[in-house]
Amino acid sequence: MKSKKNLRIGLVWFRNDLRLYDNETLCKAVAENDVVVPVYVFDTRNYRISTYGFKKTGGYRAQFLLECVVNLRTNMRALGCELAIYTGIPEDILPALCLKYRATTLYLSQEVAPDETKVEGELQQGLNSMGVGMKTYNTATLLKKELLPFDVNKMPDMFTAFRWQVERINAIQEALPTPKKITVPADMDAGLLPDITTLSEAPVTVDPRAAMRYVGGETAALARLKQYVWETDAVSSYFDTRNGLIGRDYSTKLSAWLATGCISARVIHHTIKEYERVRVANKSTYWVTFELLWRDFFRFNMEKYHCELFFSQGPKRKTKDHTDNYELLHRWLNGDTGCDFVDANMNELRLTGFMSNRGRQITASYLVNDLKVKWLMGAAYFESLLIDYDVCSNYGNWAYIAGVGNDPRQDRYFNIDKQAATYDADGAYRRLWL
Repeated sequence: MKSKKNLRIGLVWFRNDLRLYDNETLCKAVAENDVVVPVYVFDTRNYRISTYGFKKTGGYRAQFLLECVVNLRTNMRALGCELAIYTGIPEDILPALCLKYRATTLYLSQEVAPDETKVEGELQQGLNSMGVGMKTYNTATLLKKELLPFDVNKMPDMFTAFRWQVERINAIQEALPTPKKITVPADMDAGLLPDITTLSEAPVTVDPRAAMRYVGGETAALARLKQYVWETDAVSSYFDTRNGLIGRDYSTKLSAWLATGCISARVIHHTIKEYERVRVANKSTYWVTFELLWRDFFRFNMEKYHCELFFSQGPKRKTKDHTDNYELLHRWLNGDTGCDFVDANMNELRLTGFMSNRGRQITASYLVNDLKVKWLMGAAYFESLLIDYDVCSNYGNWAYIAGVGNDPRQDRYFNIDKQAATYDADGAYRRLWL
Protein backbone atom coordinates (compact mmCIF):
# COMPACT_ATOMS: atom_id res chain seq x y z
CA MET A 1 0.00 0.00 0.00
CA LYS A 2 1.36 3.40 -0.95
CA SER A 3 2.07 5.88 1.77
CA LYS A 4 -0.01 9.05 1.80
CA LYS A 5 3.07 10.95 0.70
CA ASN A 6 3.55 8.84 -2.45
CA LEU A 7 -0.04 8.83 -3.66
CA ARG A 8 -0.65 10.12 -7.18
CA ILE A 9 -3.30 12.82 -6.91
CA GLY A 10 -5.13 14.47 -9.81
CA LEU A 11 -7.73 17.23 -9.80
CA VAL A 12 -10.60 17.05 -12.33
CA TRP A 13 -12.27 20.31 -13.30
CA PHE A 14 -15.74 19.65 -14.71
CA ARG A 15 -16.76 22.30 -17.24
CA ASN A 16 -19.25 21.57 -20.03
CA ASP A 17 -18.88 17.82 -19.44
CA LEU A 18 -21.24 17.23 -16.52
CA ARG A 19 -21.47 13.46 -16.84
CA LEU A 20 -19.86 10.21 -15.73
CA TYR A 21 -20.63 8.09 -18.81
CA ASP A 22 -18.27 8.66 -21.77
CA ASN A 23 -16.17 11.32 -20.05
CA GLU A 24 -12.57 10.95 -21.21
CA THR A 25 -11.29 13.63 -18.84
CA LEU A 26 -12.60 11.79 -15.80
CA CYS A 27 -11.57 8.36 -17.09
CA LYS A 28 -7.99 9.49 -17.72
CA ALA A 29 -7.72 11.06 -14.28
CA VAL A 30 -9.04 7.92 -12.56
CA ALA A 31 -6.70 5.67 -14.57
CA GLU A 32 -3.59 7.75 -13.91
CA ASN A 33 -4.06 8.58 -10.23
CA ASP A 34 -4.63 6.92 -6.88
CA VAL A 35 -6.80 9.79 -5.67
CA VAL A 36 -8.97 12.19 -7.68
CA VAL A 37 -10.44 15.52 -6.60
CA PRO A 38 -13.56 16.28 -8.72
CA VAL A 39 -14.44 19.98 -8.81
CA TYR A 40 -17.04 22.24 -10.39
CA VAL A 41 -16.74 26.03 -10.31
CA PHE A 42 -19.58 28.45 -10.96
CA ASP A 43 -17.54 31.14 -12.71
CA THR A 44 -19.03 34.44 -11.51
CA ARG A 45 -18.06 36.16 -14.79
CA ASN A 46 -20.66 34.05 -16.58
CA TYR A 47 -23.45 35.62 -14.55
CA ARG A 48 -22.63 39.27 -15.21
CA ILE A 49 -24.28 41.68 -17.62
CA SER A 50 -23.05 41.41 -21.21
CA THR A 51 -22.12 44.22 -23.61
CA TYR A 52 -25.71 44.67 -24.77
CA GLY A 53 -27.30 44.72 -21.34
CA PHE A 54 -28.34 41.09 -20.97
CA LYS A 55 -27.43 38.69 -18.19
CA LYS A 56 -24.88 36.37 -19.81
CA THR A 57 -26.56 33.41 -18.14
CA GLY A 58 -30.23 34.11 -17.59
CA GLY A 59 -32.57 32.45 -15.13
CA TYR A 60 -33.67 29.48 -17.23
CA ARG A 61 -30.14 28.38 -18.04
CA ALA A 62 -28.86 29.10 -14.51
CA GLN A 63 -31.60 26.91 -13.04
CA PHE A 64 -30.92 24.12 -15.53
CA LEU A 65 -27.19 24.29 -14.84
CA LEU A 66 -27.74 24.09 -11.10
CA GLU A 67 -29.81 20.95 -11.64
CA CYS A 68 -27.05 19.48 -13.82
CA VAL A 69 -24.43 20.02 -11.12
CA VAL A 70 -26.68 18.64 -8.38
CA ASN A 71 -27.34 15.52 -10.45
CA LEU A 72 -23.63 15.05 -11.11
CA ARG A 73 -22.96 15.25 -7.38
CA THR A 74 -25.79 12.77 -6.69
CA ASN A 75 -24.44 10.29 -9.23
CA MET A 76 -20.93 10.64 -7.84
CA ARG A 77 -22.16 10.01 -4.33
CA ALA A 78 -23.77 6.81 -5.61
CA LEU A 79 -20.21 5.72 -6.47
CA GLY A 80 -19.08 6.59 -2.97
CA CYS A 81 -17.27 9.80 -3.88
CA GLU A 82 -17.95 13.53 -3.79
CA LEU A 83 -18.05 16.59 -6.06
CA ALA A 84 -16.56 19.78 -4.63
CA ILE A 85 -18.57 22.86 -5.68
CA TYR A 86 -17.22 26.41 -5.58
CA THR A 87 -18.28 29.85 -6.81
CA GLY A 88 -15.68 32.33 -8.01
CA ILE A 89 -12.82 32.58 -10.51
CA PRO A 90 -11.42 29.20 -11.64
CA GLU A 91 -7.92 30.58 -12.20
CA ASP A 92 -7.80 31.46 -8.50
CA ILE A 93 -9.70 28.51 -7.03
CA LEU A 94 -8.17 25.57 -8.93
CA PRO A 95 -4.45 26.27 -8.25
CA ALA A 96 -5.30 26.77 -4.57
CA LEU A 97 -7.06 23.39 -4.53
CA CYS A 98 -4.12 21.72 -6.26
CA LEU A 99 -1.89 23.09 -3.52
CA LYS A 100 -4.30 22.07 -0.76
CA TYR A 101 -4.65 18.46 -1.94
CA ARG A 102 -1.10 18.13 -3.36
CA ALA A 103 -2.43 17.39 -6.84
CA THR A 104 0.29 17.10 -9.49
CA THR A 105 -2.01 17.31 -12.53
CA LEU A 106 -5.18 19.20 -13.42
CA TYR A 107 -7.50 17.42 -15.89
CA LEU A 108 -10.11 19.35 -17.86
CA SER A 109 -12.18 19.34 -21.02
CA GLN A 110 -10.89 21.59 -23.79
CA GLU A 111 -12.95 24.56 -24.93
CA VAL A 112 -12.47 26.59 -28.11
CA ALA A 113 -14.19 29.97 -27.70
CA PRO A 114 -12.10 33.06 -26.75
CA ASP A 115 -13.26 33.55 -23.14
CA GLU A 116 -12.79 29.89 -22.29
CA THR A 117 -9.39 29.52 -23.97
CA LYS A 118 -8.19 32.67 -22.21
CA VAL A 119 -9.08 31.05 -18.88
CA GLU A 120 -7.16 27.92 -19.90
CA GLY A 121 -4.11 29.99 -20.83
CA GLU A 122 -4.05 31.91 -17.56
CA LEU A 123 -4.66 28.73 -15.61
CA GLN A 124 -1.77 27.03 -17.40
CA GLN A 125 0.58 29.87 -16.45
CA GLY A 126 -0.43 29.69 -12.81
CA LEU A 127 -0.03 25.93 -12.66
CA ASN A 128 3.35 26.03 -14.41
CA SER A 129 4.68 28.32 -11.72
CA MET A 130 3.63 25.71 -9.14
CA GLY A 131 5.04 22.75 -11.04
CA VAL A 132 1.56 21.31 -11.64
CA GLY A 133 0.78 19.74 -15.00
CA MET A 134 -2.39 20.30 -17.04
CA LYS A 135 -4.05 17.81 -19.42
CA THR A 136 -6.97 18.73 -21.70
CA TYR A 137 -9.36 16.51 -23.63
CA ASN A 138 -11.87 17.16 -26.38
CA THR A 139 -15.07 15.72 -24.91
CA ALA A 140 -17.68 17.80 -26.73
CA THR A 141 -17.68 16.56 -30.32
CA LEU A 142 -18.90 13.47 -32.12
CA LEU A 143 -15.71 13.29 -34.16
CA LYS A 144 -12.30 12.94 -32.58
CA LYS A 145 -10.34 15.99 -33.68
CA GLU A 146 -7.09 14.03 -33.95
CA LEU A 147 -8.72 11.70 -36.50
CA LEU A 148 -10.03 14.38 -38.86
CA PRO A 149 -8.72 14.19 -42.44
CA PHE A 150 -7.53 17.81 -42.21
CA ASP A 151 -6.05 20.27 -39.74
CA VAL A 152 -8.80 22.30 -38.08
CA ASN A 153 -7.16 25.53 -39.25
CA LYS A 154 -7.53 24.30 -42.83
CA MET A 155 -10.98 22.72 -42.55
CA PRO A 156 -13.55 23.46 -45.28
CA ASP A 157 -15.56 26.63 -44.75
CA MET A 158 -18.73 25.04 -46.09
CA PHE A 159 -20.58 22.34 -44.18
CA THR A 160 -21.25 20.14 -47.20
CA ALA A 161 -17.55 19.87 -48.03
CA PHE A 162 -16.80 19.21 -44.35
CA ARG A 163 -19.44 16.46 -44.19
CA TRP A 164 -18.29 14.75 -47.39
CA GLN A 165 -14.78 14.45 -46.03
CA VAL A 166 -15.55 13.34 -42.47
CA GLU A 167 -18.20 10.79 -43.46
CA ARG A 168 -15.55 8.88 -45.44
CA ILE A 169 -13.48 8.16 -42.34
CA ASN A 170 -14.06 6.32 -39.08
CA ALA A 171 -13.57 9.13 -36.57
CA ILE A 172 -16.36 8.13 -34.18
CA GLN A 173 -14.97 6.11 -31.32
CA GLU A 174 -16.81 3.94 -28.81
CA ALA A 175 -18.21 5.53 -25.67
CA LEU A 176 -16.14 5.15 -22.50
CA PRO A 177 -17.78 3.36 -19.55
CA THR A 178 -18.55 5.10 -16.29
CA PRO A 179 -15.70 4.57 -13.80
CA LYS A 180 -16.60 1.85 -11.31
CA LYS A 181 -14.79 3.58 -8.48
CA ILE A 182 -13.48 7.08 -7.83
CA THR A 183 -11.30 7.51 -4.77
CA VAL A 184 -11.33 11.03 -3.34
CA PRO A 185 -9.44 12.48 -0.36
CA ALA A 186 -10.96 11.44 2.95
CA ASP A 187 -10.88 15.05 4.12
CA MET A 188 -12.24 16.56 0.90
CA ASP A 189 -14.30 19.71 1.37
CA ALA A 190 -17.57 19.46 -0.60
CA GLY A 191 -17.82 23.23 -0.96
CA LEU A 192 -21.17 24.98 -1.22
CA LEU A 193 -23.88 24.90 -3.88
CA PRO A 194 -24.97 28.47 -4.67
CA ASP A 195 -28.61 29.51 -4.51
CA ILE A 196 -30.30 30.42 -7.79
CA THR A 197 -30.72 34.00 -6.57
CA THR A 198 -26.95 34.42 -6.34
CA LEU A 199 -26.59 33.49 -10.03
CA SER A 200 -29.75 34.99 -11.49
CA GLU A 201 -32.20 37.76 -10.69
CA ALA A 202 -34.81 35.44 -9.16
CA PRO A 203 -36.14 31.90 -9.43
CA VAL A 204 -37.78 31.28 -12.81
CA THR A 205 -41.13 29.75 -13.65
CA VAL A 206 -41.51 28.00 -17.00
CA ASP A 207 -44.77 28.70 -18.79
CA PRO A 208 -47.10 25.67 -18.76
CA ARG A 209 -47.36 25.89 -22.56
CA ALA A 210 -43.71 24.82 -22.85
CA ALA A 211 -43.01 21.91 -25.19
CA MET A 212 -41.49 20.02 -22.26
CA ARG A 213 -39.99 20.58 -18.82
CA TYR A 214 -36.21 20.38 -19.03
CA VAL A 215 -34.63 18.84 -15.94
CA GLY A 216 -30.87 19.23 -15.74
CA GLY A 217 -28.49 16.32 -15.34
CA GLU A 218 -27.13 13.14 -16.87
CA THR A 219 -29.95 11.03 -15.43
CA ALA A 220 -32.62 13.08 -17.22
CA ALA A 221 -30.53 13.20 -20.42
CA LEU A 222 -30.25 9.42 -20.67
CA ALA A 223 -33.95 9.06 -19.85
CA ARG A 224 -34.88 11.47 -22.66
CA LEU A 225 -32.67 9.61 -25.13
CA LYS A 226 -34.31 6.32 -24.18
CA GLN A 227 -37.77 7.84 -24.42
CA TYR A 228 -37.23 9.49 -27.81
CA VAL A 229 -35.50 6.52 -29.41
CA TRP A 230 -36.82 3.32 -27.84
CA GLU A 231 -40.08 4.15 -26.08
CA THR A 232 -41.74 6.33 -28.72
CA ASP A 233 -39.84 5.42 -31.92
CA ALA A 234 -40.00 9.15 -32.64
CA VAL A 235 -36.49 9.00 -34.07
CA SER A 236 -37.80 7.01 -37.03
CA SER A 237 -39.79 10.04 -38.25
CA TYR A 238 -37.35 12.78 -37.22
CA PHE A 239 -36.69 14.00 -40.77
CA ASP A 240 -40.38 14.66 -41.35
CA THR A 241 -41.10 16.27 -37.98
CA ARG A 242 -37.87 18.19 -37.26
CA ASN A 243 -39.32 21.53 -38.36
CA GLY A 244 -42.26 21.22 -36.00
CA LEU A 245 -43.23 23.92 -33.53
CA ILE A 246 -45.56 22.33 -30.97
CA GLY A 247 -45.06 19.34 -28.71
CA ARG A 248 -42.40 17.18 -27.15
CA ASP A 249 -41.33 14.76 -29.85
CA TYR A 250 -41.08 16.72 -33.11
CA SER A 251 -37.34 16.94 -32.37
CA THR A 252 -34.91 15.13 -30.09
CA LYS A 253 -34.89 17.93 -27.48
CA LEU A 254 -31.42 16.74 -26.43
CA SER A 255 -29.62 20.02 -27.14
CA ALA A 256 -29.70 21.39 -23.58
CA TRP A 257 -28.04 18.26 -22.19
CA LEU A 258 -25.54 18.26 -25.04
CA ALA A 259 -24.66 21.90 -24.33
CA THR A 260 -23.85 21.17 -20.69
CA GLY A 261 -22.22 17.84 -21.50
CA CYS A 262 -24.72 15.77 -19.52
CA ILE A 263 -24.73 13.44 -22.50
CA SER A 264 -22.15 13.00 -25.24
CA ALA A 265 -22.73 13.11 -28.97
CA ARG A 266 -21.10 9.69 -29.18
CA VAL A 267 -23.64 8.12 -26.85
CA ILE A 268 -26.47 9.55 -28.94
CA HIS A 269 -24.88 8.35 -32.18
CA HIS A 270 -24.22 4.82 -30.93
CA THR A 271 -27.76 4.57 -29.53
CA ILE A 272 -29.11 5.51 -32.96
CA LYS A 273 -26.86 2.92 -34.63
CA GLU A 274 -28.18 0.24 -32.26
CA TYR A 275 -31.74 1.33 -33.03
CA GLU A 276 -30.98 1.03 -36.74
CA ARG A 277 -29.62 -2.48 -36.19
CA VAL A 278 -32.57 -3.66 -34.09
CA ARG A 279 -35.54 -1.78 -35.55
CA VAL A 280 -35.16 0.42 -38.63
CA ALA A 281 -32.57 2.49 -40.47
CA ASN A 282 -33.89 5.32 -42.63
CA LYS A 283 -33.33 8.94 -43.58
CA SER A 284 -34.63 10.08 -40.20
CA THR A 285 -32.18 8.02 -38.15
CA TYR A 286 -29.33 9.21 -40.38
CA TRP A 287 -30.45 12.82 -40.01
CA VAL A 288 -29.86 12.84 -36.26
CA THR A 289 -26.17 12.13 -36.90
CA PHE A 290 -26.28 14.68 -39.71
CA GLU A 291 -27.34 17.32 -37.15
CA LEU A 292 -24.60 16.20 -34.77
CA LEU A 293 -22.11 16.79 -37.58
CA TRP A 294 -23.46 20.32 -37.96
CA ARG A 295 -22.74 20.80 -34.25
CA ASP A 296 -19.18 19.54 -34.75
CA PHE A 297 -18.77 21.82 -37.75
CA PHE A 298 -19.68 24.89 -35.71
CA ARG A 299 -17.31 23.90 -32.93
CA PHE A 300 -14.34 23.25 -35.22
CA ASN A 301 -15.22 26.44 -37.09
CA MET A 302 -15.03 28.37 -33.80
CA GLU A 303 -11.60 26.87 -33.18
CA LYS A 304 -10.53 27.96 -36.66
CA TYR A 305 -11.86 31.53 -36.62
CA HIS A 306 -11.92 32.15 -32.87
CA CYS A 307 -12.46 35.88 -32.13
CA GLU A 308 -13.67 36.63 -35.67
CA LEU A 309 -17.01 35.01 -34.85
CA PHE A 310 -17.64 37.76 -32.30
CA PHE A 311 -17.00 40.64 -34.70
CA SER A 312 -19.95 42.12 -36.60
CA GLN A 313 -18.18 41.47 -39.93
CA GLY A 314 -17.67 37.79 -39.08
CA PRO A 315 -15.24 35.40 -40.77
CA LYS A 316 -16.31 36.77 -44.18
CA ARG A 317 -15.21 40.24 -43.02
CA LYS A 318 -18.32 41.58 -44.66
CA THR A 319 -19.74 44.95 -43.62
CA LYS A 320 -23.51 45.03 -43.13
CA ASP A 321 -25.75 48.06 -42.90
CA HIS A 322 -27.00 47.22 -39.40
CA THR A 323 -27.58 49.45 -36.38
CA ASP A 324 -27.51 49.30 -32.57
CA ASN A 325 -31.22 50.15 -32.42
CA TYR A 326 -32.28 49.19 -28.91
CA GLU A 327 -35.91 50.22 -29.48
CA LEU A 328 -36.26 47.75 -32.36
CA LEU A 329 -34.27 45.13 -30.44
CA HIS A 330 -36.61 45.31 -27.45
CA ARG A 331 -39.73 45.20 -29.62
CA TRP A 332 -38.30 42.03 -31.14
CA LEU A 333 -37.35 40.33 -27.87
CA ASN A 334 -40.66 41.28 -26.22
CA GLY A 335 -42.71 39.81 -29.07
CA ASP A 336 -43.98 43.24 -30.07
CA THR A 337 -42.94 43.58 -33.72
CA GLY A 338 -46.43 43.23 -35.18
CA CYS A 339 -45.31 40.20 -37.20
CA ASP A 340 -47.38 37.49 -35.52
CA PHE A 341 -45.18 34.51 -36.44
CA VAL A 342 -42.04 36.22 -35.16
CA ASP A 343 -43.81 37.46 -32.03
CA ALA A 344 -45.15 33.99 -31.20
CA ASN A 345 -41.67 32.48 -31.38
CA MET A 346 -40.15 35.26 -29.28
CA ASN A 347 -42.87 34.82 -26.67
CA GLU A 348 -42.09 31.13 -26.41
CA LEU A 349 -38.40 31.89 -25.92
CA ARG A 350 -39.00 34.61 -23.32
CA LEU A 351 -41.45 32.49 -21.32
CA THR A 352 -39.72 29.09 -21.50
CA GLY A 353 -36.04 29.50 -22.43
CA PHE A 354 -36.59 27.36 -25.52
CA MET A 355 -37.44 27.85 -29.19
CA SER A 356 -37.51 25.43 -32.11
CA ASN A 357 -34.71 25.37 -34.64
CA ARG A 358 -37.07 26.69 -37.31
CA GLY A 359 -38.14 29.50 -35.00
CA ARG A 360 -34.53 30.49 -34.32
CA GLN A 361 -33.78 30.85 -38.02
CA ILE A 362 -36.95 32.85 -38.67
CA THR A 363 -36.57 35.26 -35.74
CA ALA A 364 -32.85 35.78 -36.37
CA SER A 365 -33.48 36.52 -40.05
CA TYR A 366 -36.23 38.98 -39.13
CA LEU A 367 -33.99 40.89 -36.73
CA VAL A 368 -31.04 41.28 -39.11
CA ASN A 369 -32.76 41.38 -42.50
CA ASP A 370 -36.07 43.11 -41.79
CA LEU A 371 -35.28 45.27 -38.77
CA LYS A 372 -31.61 45.76 -39.78
CA VAL A 373 -30.42 45.36 -36.19
CA LYS A 374 -26.86 44.18 -35.52
CA TRP A 375 -26.80 40.38 -35.32
CA LEU A 376 -24.51 40.35 -32.28
CA MET A 377 -27.31 41.90 -30.22
CA GLY A 378 -29.65 39.06 -31.09
CA ALA A 379 -26.94 36.50 -30.43
CA ALA A 380 -26.34 38.00 -26.98
CA TYR A 381 -30.05 37.78 -26.17
CA PHE A 382 -30.18 34.14 -27.22
CA GLU A 383 -27.10 33.51 -25.09
CA SER A 384 -28.93 34.84 -22.06
CA LEU A 385 -32.27 33.10 -22.62
CA LEU A 386 -31.65 29.73 -24.25
CA ILE A 387 -31.49 26.73 -21.93
CA ASP A 388 -29.49 24.93 -24.61
CA TYR A 389 -27.07 27.79 -25.30
CA ASP A 390 -23.85 26.57 -26.86
CA VAL A 391 -21.37 29.30 -27.73
CA CYS A 392 -20.17 27.69 -30.98
CA SER A 393 -23.59 26.80 -32.39
CA ASN A 394 -25.20 30.05 -31.25
CA TYR A 395 -22.66 32.46 -32.72
CA GLY A 396 -22.01 30.22 -35.72
CA ASN A 397 -25.71 30.10 -36.59
CA TRP A 398 -26.23 33.82 -36.08
CA ALA A 399 -23.25 34.68 -38.30
CA TYR A 400 -24.62 32.23 -40.85
CA ILE A 401 -28.06 33.90 -40.89
CA ALA A 402 -26.51 37.38 -40.93
CA GLY A 403 -24.53 36.54 -44.05
CA VAL A 404 -21.13 37.01 -42.44
CA GLY A 405 -20.46 33.37 -41.59
CA ASN A 406 -20.12 30.08 -43.43
CA ASP A 407 -23.06 30.19 -45.82
CA PRO A 408 -22.66 29.51 -49.56
CA ARG A 409 -25.55 31.88 -50.25
CA GLN A 410 -24.78 35.58 -50.54
CA ASP A 411 -27.68 36.58 -48.26
CA ARG A 412 -29.94 34.13 -46.43
CA TYR A 413 -33.36 35.77 -46.18
CA PHE A 414 -36.51 34.15 -44.82
CA ASN A 415 -39.86 35.30 -46.17
CA ILE A 416 -41.79 35.30 -42.90
CA ASP A 417 -45.25 35.02 -44.48
CA LYS A 418 -44.11 32.03 -46.52
CA GLN A 419 -42.53 30.43 -43.45
CA ALA A 420 -45.74 30.87 -41.47
CA ALA A 421 -47.83 29.40 -44.29
CA THR A 422 -45.49 26.41 -44.55
CA TYR A 423 -44.88 25.59 -40.88
CA ASP A 424 -47.98 27.00 -39.15
CA ALA A 425 -50.60 26.72 -41.87
CA ASP A 426 -53.52 26.38 -39.45
CA GLY A 427 -52.21 29.06 -37.12
CA ALA A 428 -52.13 26.71 -34.12
CA TYR A 429 -48.68 27.79 -33.00
CA ARG A 430 -49.55 31.49 -33.19
CA ARG A 431 -52.75 30.95 -31.26
CA LEU A 432 -50.79 29.11 -28.60
CA TRP A 433 -48.21 31.85 -28.01
CA LEU A 434 -50.00 35.13 -28.80
